[in-house]
Amino acid sequence: MKLYIGGAYQGQDRLALKENPEANLFLHFHETIREKLNEGIDIRSFAEDFCKNHQDAVVVADEIGCGIVPMDPMDRAWRESVGRALCIIAGHADQVTRVTCGLGLRIKG
Repeated sequence: MKLYIGGAYQGQDRLALKENPEANLFLHFHETIREKLNEGIDIRSFAEDFCKNHQDAVVVADEIGCGIVPMDPMDRAWRESVGRALCIIAGHADQVTRVTCGLGLRIKG
């Protein structure tokens, strides 16, 4: 599994596609976490199950934990859930790349 993370519009999706043209990509994974959270699904269990069932996946997500803490409780829960899920995925991933301005910095693997 590979994980590409970065701030919004930093080019992690383009870099992931370029480096893994034939891979099974999961783009905007932070939005998948929002959907699962809204469905009442335990995010840690979801992330562990995802890792078991998608070992060859390339996961692409925005980092949403930086900046001002949202006032809305649901937005805060989403922010925390994305962070926890990505920590689990990064732990299982063979490679983690942080992308800034379209440039990837390999932080694992």
